Amino acid sequence: MITQEEKATVPEDPVVGDEKKLQDFRQLSYEEVRSLVQKSTKKTCNLHPMPTSMVVACLEELLPVITRILNSSLALGHFPSKWKDAHVDPHLKTGKDTSFPNLRPVSNLQYISKVTERAVYDQTHSHMSQYELYPLLQSAYRAGHSTGTALLKVQNDILLNMDRKRVMLLVLLDLSAAFDPVDHQVLVRRLESSFGITGTVLSWFSSYLSQSSQRICYEGCISKTFDLHHGVPQGSCLGPLLFTVYASKLFEVIKSHLPDGHAYADDTQLYLSFQADSEADQAEAVSAMERCIASISN
Repeated sequence: MITQEEKATVPEDPVVGDEKKLQDFRQLSYEEVRSLVQKSTKKTCNLHPMPTSMVVACLEELLPVITRILNSSLALGHFPSKWKDAHVDPHLKTGKDTSFPNLRPVSNLQYISKVTERAVYDQTHSHMSQYELYPLLQSAYRAGHSTGTALLKVQNDILLNMDRKRVMLLVLLDLSAAFDPVDHQVLVRRLESSFGITGTVLSWFSSYLSQSSQRICYEGCISKTFDLHHGVPQGSCLGPLLFTVYASKLFEVIKSHLPDGHAYADDTQLYLSFQADSEADQAEAVSAMERCIASISN
């Protein structure tokens, strides 16, 4: 049987009160924008109005213009439509298999848009870290959390149950094309309700997610432009953060069925223990796991 002590393993979601709201972005100084540009990757794609190397070389002359553009986006809660068109370069996930499931669609974006996204990421990440809003059982996309964190957590829970002479039932789930099916309306609602994102900041994210488009670049050829109604971009610093926000609902589902669970990005571990010599306990564990998987699938 699942005890009350086991049920308490999955932590409660944070309560987002009025004191934990992020309503307006802070405006950035010249020095802060200079630092963002210097720390950013210097790749160039076909979307750039001028080569990234030239932007960096002329940074002192361009800095007031870049700062004004960036701060205007933050102050108005608006992400320009020209920045929403991505060139997608399919990268192989593993080996040399070029079949569709083995391709990772990495988005190449305009340079200034990526600098603006980094500014938004920094302030949003700071807000979520300050108020401990990140899912505690998600081990991806932030400092101090890694595959090692996930492995140690699951291994430790298994060993503790072995010490109690209990058997562990473990199920591993992997979400295919995890970033692609993200529903924008659901994501915006979750930003507001569970992470305290409101006001101009919420307007910015709504603008960022709406009316996006992309073209596929492959072996020197570029496809026609097509609209994106779902998903967050891979290759953007905001993509992983927004996926974490969107997928945090998963832990509410797990909590309603199982005492334990953990995730690294889109890889999820579901587990619970039972008495090895009890057929009734084993049957209940299997039934609870099946109900949890059905709820996650729904």
